[in-house]
Amino acid sequence: MLGERFTKQARRAVLDAAKEAERESVPEVGRTHMLLALLGSPVLAGFDLSREEIEGAFRTARRKGGLSEADAAALRGLGIDVDQIVDSIERSLGEGALATTKTRRKRWLFGEHRPFEPALKKTLERSLVEARDLGHHYLGNEHLVLALLAGGGLVAEVLEARGVTYAEVRKLVAAQG
Repeated sequence: MLGERFTKQARRAVLDAAKEAERESVPEVGRTHMLLALLGSPVLAGFDLSREEIEGAFRTARRKGGLSEADAAALRGLGIDVDQIVDSIERSLGEGALATTKTRRKRWLFGEHRPFEPALKKTLERSLVEARDLGHHYLGNEHLVLALLAGGGLVAEVLEARGVTYAEVRKLVAAQG
């Protein structure tokens, strides 16, 4: 079972990711929540990451309906100015009109349960691959970070813009293990 290999710190990161989703009042736990939960991990300590800066980058992406800078750049290449479209929509429908979230929530006997987004499930599965490829018999925060970076998308883009690349983290983890 995947969860049996998680270190205590990695289990805490998963629980903290769920708390991040709860704090944002969103129905599902996503990759952005996992990154926020992992910011204090030793593997990221040398990168001088600011939580406020990371949260700001996520807010900017949510304002654009979840588009990353790479997505916006690709659309610019097609002659579509995402910022102009977002501004126009917000003038008509109000600030944050594209940042709406699903309202579906599951209720369980002991309170509310926030399921994982499919992308986060794939990230957790990928962390197993990262651990195995490094010859580790456990899943630690370092494997979660590697899986987030390997998964691409907004989380990887935000990290890479701050100098945190898959190759750099992989090198650090391999040197430690």
